[in-house]
Amino acid sequence: MRLHRKQRRTNFLRPSPPNKNALTPALSHPTGEGESSSVCRRIVSHWIIERELYCSLSHRMGEGRGEGFWVCRYDEMSKTVATFHRTPTIRPMPKITVSVRRRASTLRSGTTEDGPKSSEPRFETHEVELSEKASVLDALFALQRGPCPDLAFRFSCRVGMCGSCAMVVNGREQLTCSMLVKTVGNNLRIEPLRNLPVTRDLAVDMKPFFAAYQRTLPHFTPRADLDQNDFYRIPHGSREWKALNHQPQCIDCGACFSACTLVTLHPRFAGPMALHRALNLIVDPRDKSRSERLKLVTGEAGAFRCHTLGNCRDVCPRGISPTHSIERLKRLAVFEPFRKVISKLFGA
Repeated sequence: MRLHRKQRRTNFLRPSPPNKNALTPALSHPTGEGESSSVCRRIVSHWIIERELYCSLSHRMGEGRGEGFWVCRYDEMSKTVATFHRTPTIRPMPKITVSVRRRASTLRSGTTEDGPKSSEPRFETHEVELSEKASVLDALFALQRGPCPDLAFRFSCRVGMCGSCAMVVNGREQLTCSMLVKTVGNNLRIEPLRNLPVTRDLAVDMKPFFAAYQRTLPHFTPRADLDQNDFYRIPHGSREWKALNHQPQCIDCGACFSACTLVTLHPRFAGPMALHRALNLIVDPRDKSRSERLKLVTGEAGAFRCHTLGNCRDVCPRGISPTHSIERLKRLAVFEPFRKVISKLFGA
């Protein structure tokens, strides 16, 4: 006999596991033939939620560890409530080997790659347990909670927006909060950013980075003829709009500054981030310091010293290409004398 689909329908609070033998019926309650099925469902659901919440919390708190939890099912045809006991499957957390560069004054007991401790910074290796979707920053927290409670590193937002946690992971600059361990491997080698003085362990001093940034006049200087009481409108698709630098906003993480080999060879080089910011202001039609800023960024320590290797583009967590910005600065510097001549002749 074929049953109606409403009669065959069964409500589950949780889906049954593939292995039905793992479910052992513990209790069956008839609801009574005169009661409405919808009322029964509400009562049963309320009881199920309370029961499972209690069992789940008691399991997490360590009460009855290994006892599992209860799963309840209501059958409309027989109007019965059955409870089943299920043992959870606990997946072991994999162990990750983390090598962290630390200052000699803060080295603790552990295995070092260079032998006995000395006055020079060395790498300290430990094993930590992490979840499947743990980030590299979570590995640092695990070290801080375990064998390295005095490990120093910088972080803030933990969502890849502030740029505070940039470090060198396995030889490549990364944001540790957004880089998952499973994408890197089970062996991590974490170092502080290059080309910057190390304050302690993985924390660096950002003063040289922002000093180079200040040398390129990074502040906006509005034109005198702009109306201060109204917005300056740039129509979409216009010539001014097309001249703008349409790239994501920089978060000042310093990854490009660390990866740039020109900064290593020539400390006076402005760096990728400063030149990228300078281009944003040079092509802005509202700024009046175009010529002065262009002269600064195309000097001896400016755009023409860049060899366009593209390291800054490869490591940027925001997908910005400072290499493209520097190439555009070079073209603007070459055509700037011709632009001035044309402006004088035609008054443009």
